Amino acid sequence: MNLNESYSKLVTPFPVEVMEIKPGATTRDKARALAMPYADVRVYQQALDDAVGPQEWQVAYRPWEDKAVICQLTILGVSKEDVGELADEGDNAYTSAIARAFKRACSAFGLGRYIYGLPAVWAEYDGERRSFKDPRKVMEQIYRQAGIPVEKPQAGAGPERVK
Repeated sequence: MNLNESYSKLVTPFPVEVMEIKPGATTRDKARALAMPYADVRVYQQALDDAVGPQEWQVAYRPWEDKAVICQLTILGVSKEDVGELADEGDNAYTSAIARAFKRACSAFGLGRYIYGLPAVWAEYDGERRSFKDPRKVMEQIYRQAGIPVEKPQAGAGPERVK
């Protein structure tokens, strides 16, 4: 197996049920928010396992001064790097920087890159609860607008991870 043979698996969009959304800008009354889709790091890790096998990829991190973390991702012997900046996130600053660096390094291989090009969608939002009213529906709308097929959830398929 080589990277060219695995590329189509790496660039396959994640299933809608593993996607999450967070609010970007909101309307003044907080009734609508810009939906910003993302996937948890573990979704990327599972996608790598599925595409090439757990033995065929590895990751290494190193600090870049006190400003960022550099992630080196190696898949089937090919390495690419990217950076995740430290943000003011308290105790989670390094964890968040590592996650950003990892996702960006994955994107260099095509994994998750499509997320950066998903359309902007404004959706109903509950400002008090700080959550979208129907996150699955919002994520499905985003995928459909991007031309990504959406499968209907199967009964008993487990908890939805769209937030």
